Amino acid sequence: MLNLERIFKQDRLIRAMTGLNLKAFELLLPTFTEAYRQSLIKPEITRKRELGGGRKATLRTIKDKLL
Repeated sequence: MLNLERIFKQDRLIRAMTGLNLKAFELLLPTFTEAYRQSLIKPEITRKRELGGGRKATLRTIKDKLL
């Protein structure tokens, strides 16, 4: 199991996981946040069923999802 808190504290681990240093990762975060929210608001395909069903996400924060 990955310890996400430990990864975000060490620049070396973030670079190993993503190829980006901590500063570049933090600069990418607002753009990713906006794109992620837009994908939830306006899906590209029409759904046959309502949203909300299925398993809930295990990655709670946007920062974890970007990693």
